[in-house]
Amino acid sequence: MSKNLAEIEIDRIRWEDFRTLDGRANEVPRALRRLFAAGGEDEVMGAYWELENVVVVQGKLHSAALPTVSVLLAGLLDEMSADARDAVVELLLQIVTGESDKDEVALGNADLGDQCRAAARNGLWLVYRELGTRRREMAEAVLEHIENDKPRLAAYLAGLRGK
Repeated sequence: MSKNLAEIEIDRIRWEDFRTLDGRANEVPRALRRLFAAGGEDEVMGAYWELENVVVVQGKLHSAALPTVSVLLAGLLDEMSADARDAVVELLLQIVTGESDKDEVALGNADLGDQCRAAARNGLWLVYRELGTRRREMAEAVLEHIENDKPRLAAYLAGLRGK
């Protein structure tokens, strides 16, 4: 059986090169796998909290947030429960609205927020697709932070309201 896209993306990243709040970026892949495989809300939230307050903490980003963006976007192409998909979009929102943690700034990584937003733009259309789901408000908030073509976003939102 072949691997899904998120699994391939997880495997290609050298997680030991990245930092988290507690310094254990090596735990991030396991948490991402748990999130994507989670079924019920309790299981999803357990995995979510292994990422939130680890790669992003109250709007402060650690370097592991950057590769997490690409994995989250790849995950949006894979099958997962609706609750897991909600958590993926929510985590993406937390990251794209964040800025570098003071420790990252001290290490010369002051533009981590911009880097994460640029990485999220690579999956722009995946986020647009979420506008047609129960995740619409979160997807709209993500797009407000990553979409450089504001008239396009306005046109899509107006089109959805017209339905």
